[in-house]
Amino acid sequence: TGGIINPFGLAEVRVKELLRCFRKGAGSPPLNDAVGSSGLAEIPAPLVITRFESQRKFQEHCAGITAELAARQVTERELAQPYPSFTTSGFCFVCQKRSHFLSSWELAFNRGGDLEMNWREHMQCPRCRLNNRMRASIHLLIDIIAPTSDSRIYATEQSSPLFIYLHKRFPFLQGSEFVQDAALVTENNFKKLRHEDLTQLSFATHSFDAILTFDVLEHIPNYRSAFAECARTLKPGGKMLFSVPFDAKSAHNHIRAQLRKDGTIEHLAPP
Repeated sequence: TGGIINPFGLAEVRVKELLRCFRKGAGSPPLNDAVGSSGLAEIPAPLVITRFESQRKFQEHCAGITAELAARQVTERELAQPYPSFTTSGFCFVCQKRSHFLSSWELAFNRGGDLEMNWREHMQCPRCRLNNRMRASIHLLIDIIAPTSDSRIYATEQSSPLFIYLHKRFPFLQGSEFVQDAALVTENNFKKLRHEDLTQLSFATHSFDAILTFDVLEHIPNYRSAFAECARTLKPGGKMLFSVPFDAKSAHNHIRAQLRKDGTIEHLAPP
C-alpha cells in the first residue's frame, strides 16, 4: 500500500507550480517568501473565490479558462501514483501544518477513456481525518461566514469527522442525521444522534446564525421544502453554506430517483 512521493520528484515540483499559480492569481507574495526545507509552502494557498450571478456568467467563465482547466487535469494525472494508495505532501488548512494526504483509487471515474482520481473525496489528512472536500468546506466557512465561538450553527450531519472537528471549535454547534427507518432510532448506534428531516425541521424560527449542509440536498426529493426550512430557521442576516454536485452545462435538475407512496425508492436513472 503505498509509496510516499519523493520530496524531490515530479509530483512535488508540480505542487509547487500549482501553489505559485494560485498565489500569483490572488496577488499574494511570491512562493519563495514562505517555503520550508522541502521547498513547499508552509502557509496555505489563498482561497480564490469567483462569484456568478447566473448560469450564463458561469459558462462564460468556464469557456475563458479552458486552457487552465486542461493544464489542471494534466497536473492531477501527474500527481496520481500507480499504487492502490499513496500520499501527497501539502499544507492542511485545518491543522495549519504540513501533512502527507492519503489517497486511493477508490471512487475513481472514467473520463475520455482515462481513469481519473477522485481528488474531491480523497487527500485525507491523517491528523484531522478530513478529505479535500471537507477541508475546503471549512476554509469557506472560516473565510466567508466567519463564525465565532458564540455562533449558533446547525450542520446536517453528526457522526462525521467534519462534525467532530467543528464541534470542538464551535461549542454551540447542533448536528443531526436523517434516519428513514424509525425503528433504528432506538438502537444504540443512533440513540446519541439527533434525528431531523430537513423538510420538516423541529427547530424554532430564527434559531441559527449559520446552516451547513454538504452533499445532502441532492438526496432530498422535496429539496424546495428543505431550502424553505433552512430559511425559516436562520436568524435575520444568517447564512447558509451548502455544496451539491451539479452539471455545469445544464440549467435544470436531473431527477434520478423519487419516493413512492410506500416509502420505497423508484430509480429513474441507473443508481
